[in-house]
Amino acid sequence: MNVEAEILDLKVRVEALEAILRSNVGPRYDDLVPAQTGPYRFELPALVAQMSIGVAEIRAEIADVRTEVRQDLEALLVEVAGVRVQTNEHFNVIQSDLLGMIDSLRCDMIDLGLRIDRLTEPDGV
Repeated sequence: MNVEAEILDLKVRVEALEAILRSNVGPRYDDLVPAQTGPYRFELPALVAQMSIGVAEIRAEIADVRTEVRQDLEALLVEVAGVRVQTNEHFNVIQSDLLGMIDSLRCDMIDLGLRIDRLTEPDGV
């Protein structure tokens, strides 16, 4: 689902409905005089009602899209938090392993140092 495209489409539809409401242009009929551009007076309430319903439907769709986006963002935040927890756990395990390896190397170095000292001692001393 391309949310940006849906929002843009809804925005264009709302702007078109608002333009129709501002211009008071209604449907044209073949039996009308060509110079007559607007609806009859008795048709205006019905047209306004139709436009109001259209605007309400578009607003409802926008609210649905916003709700979906909000839910998607909340799910994304939960996923990011989960990744952080996993990363911290892996980091702690690796850090513990590295500290153990460093301690082992330190003990080996001390042992090697003592061996070198014993080997370099004069026999009689």
